[in-house]
Amino acid sequence: MNKNFNFFENYAILPAPLIVEDICVLHGANYFSGGPVIRFRINLATFDEVPTNQIPQFFEKLKEKMPSLYEHHCSEGKKGGFFFRVKQGTLLGHVMEHIAIELQNLSGMDVDFGKTRMTKIQGVYNVVFRFFDEMAGIYAGKAALNFINSILLNQDFDVQEIVKNLIFIRETRLLGPTTQSIVDEARSRKIPVIRLNQFNQVQLGTGKFRKIIQASLSQDTSLIAVETVEKKFFANNFLNEEGIPVPQRVLSDNLEEILAFHQKVQKPIVLKPLVGYQGKRVSVNLNDAESITKAFLWAKTFDDDVIAQVFVTGKLYRILCVDFKFVAAVQLIPPFITGNGLNSIEQLIARLNSDPNREIGDKGKLSKVEVDEETLKILELKNYLLESIPPKDEIIFLKNSGNLRLGASSVDATDEIHPFNKFLAERIAKILNLNVAGIDLICENINVPITENEGNIIEVNAAPDFRMHFNPMKGIKRLVQKNFVNMLFPPSTQFSIPVYSVTGSLGKGFAVEIINNGLKKKGLRNAVVSKRGFFVSDFCLKTGDSTEAKNMEIALKDPTIDAAIFETTVETVLKWGLGYEFAHFGIVLNLFDEKQEYYLYDHIFDIQDIAYSKMVVAEQVYDHGWAILSADNELILEMQDRLYCHVALFSQNPENPVLKKHIEKMGKVAFIENETVFIADKLEKRKIVSLSEMKILRTIDRNYKYDSVLAASLALFLSNVPIGDIRDTLVEM
Repeated sequence: MNKNFNFFENYAILPAPLIVEDICVLHGANYFSGGPVIRFRINLATFDEVPTNQIPQFFEKLKEKMPSLYEHHCSEGKKGGFFFRVKQGTLLGHVMEHIAIELQNLSGMDVDFGKTRMTKIQGVYNVVFRFFDEMAGIYAGKAALNFINSILLNQDFDVQEIVKNLIFIRETRLLGPTTQSIVDEARSRKIPVIRLNQFNQVQLGTGKFRKIIQASLSQDTSLIAVETVEKKFFANNFLNEEGIPVPQRVLSDNLEEILAFHQKVQKPIVLKPLVGYQGKRVSVNLNDAESITKAFLWAKTFDDDVIAQVFVTGKLYRILCVDFKFVAAVQLIPPFITGNGLNSIEQLIARLNSDPNREIGDKGKLSKVEVDEETLKILELKNYLLESIPPKDEIIFLKNSGNLRLGASSVDATDEIHPFNKFLAERIAKILNLNVAGIDLICENINVPITENEGNIIEVNAAPDFRMHFNPMKGIKRLVQKNFVNMLFPPSTQFSIPVYSVTGSLGKGFAVEIINNGLKKKGLRNAVVSKRGFFVSDFCLKTGDSTEAKNMEIALKDPTIDAAIFETTVETVLKWGLGYEFAHFGIVLNLFDEKQEYYLYDHIFDIQDIAYSKMVVAEQVYDHGWAILSADNELILEMQDRLYCHVALFSQNPENPVLKKHIEKMGKVAFIENETVFIADKLEKRKIVSLSEMKILRTIDRNYKYDSVLAASLALFLSNVPIGDIRDTLVEM
């Protein structure tokens, strides 16, 4: 497909009847959802309050163009539910939501969340839906609106073209299957994930515990080991010296030397460039001067130096070692066709690609086979064209590689491998110092030591593909990504620095300062994101309001910090979503209705909506973490009903009945009594500081600062900061 990303970014929206007023991407937990969403603000204009059952032929045209919407349950809770709603009558914003979701699903980016909500403006709605990729989500939303407008204008609309374009975005922008499997495994363990670029580079964990990966490479992988195995010829020489069986081979840029090698070994040979990947310019089973000459010249178009090695007969296997230990093995089968004496090679390839398991790119169980120059060269060496009709039962391999992206398939062989071959694979990984190694060998059967069946190690690969193991065509799925994540973060090891997120109407910045100073008493180096600026270890990186989400993410990528403390405003939640996945402490200080800037957002109607926005901070806390809530505000207290983490409460009133009940339940609380700050833990009452000792409270705005002192003291206490250090922190403020 001859398109670049500008094509999708500049995709035009039909100007009417429905009108797009704004598009917003919320990357983190937000007002609408606990995950990333795209929000389209659309104006239904003349179709406001016009349900679909009053639009002639709307349902019929929608169903004809996108019958797969039948799978959407909608509020009916069963297949066909959404179509039922359309027939009964629903507004067009709701229809757009479902189309945007289904376009992504049809392209292999499965999403299932969406909602449509009215705004304060008549006829204007927020259409919100999940996305896998930002560009794909925006494009799907625009296309959904154009689809509806085309129906309303009685114009044609090509759904398949949109899906094809979304598949292009999927294959060029989404993480590869290996990286995605690792990311999914990490997220299942609540390990934070940050994508670092448009390629496969990802950060797992945060702060000083972070680990950077790229596919199955990690920051712990030896650069020397990677460079060694990339130079296949020298790597095999190295293995040969260590007693590892490898094919006899020679390296040369001279055809005569290659032909002389063939004469010497008196066996078919393989030719391939010295530096190559994915079977590029590889030719196998060459046994005459003419084919060797053609293959040599072809390999030299990729690299001047060409490897010639003895062609080893047998089955191709891949053994995977993770953390230098054997974890899985598969047999790899390059894509092939079998002649029937009737159909051409081109027709047989088309039939092969019609297998529903085969998809474009590398995100499916199998990949479609592309007829490229490698395939054409293989056919040329056999004196075939695409139009040729091979005789019945002739097997023609279409690639010289077992790479799954090129159309190969895998069969699990983990339970078949002989212990000696396991030992040999682990020995190779340790010899090369390659912590994650894909070791290719050819032998008649992997259940026999390769030293007893003339097997050979063909090559060793850094960054081996995991897809062949967790999604084989046949056999048991081996979830090798679990081994990889275990290697990076062994059980019971820490993967994230503590994150403190503070929200409230007033006093957020003060609470952040207290927590920062208290943690420094423990010797921690902190990142602070607040309205004052962005600080790392007290060094200012940015001045002024830095509370946007991207600064939170930048802080968590810093490998020098021990903790992160964020002033999280309602504006952050509404404009960007949170800049982190989960916090260890989510603090809600207070809630006041006086801040009119809250009501500038079209979906914020009242104080309940503001509370709902602030609740995001309390909700996005690890199960083992703490939500620290004011017991002096009913709306804040109601947040407890939606939380799965521990809850601690604070109050300026020691007689607060909710606080007392929490104490009776052995809960943790902070309160002010007789002008003194106390913390109660399991009925034990601990004095923290007298208010008179705190110089900072001698200003006129003392009331809200009490909330900051109480909540921050609780956060420090729950972080195991000694009582004396908490007191000193407050006195020194």
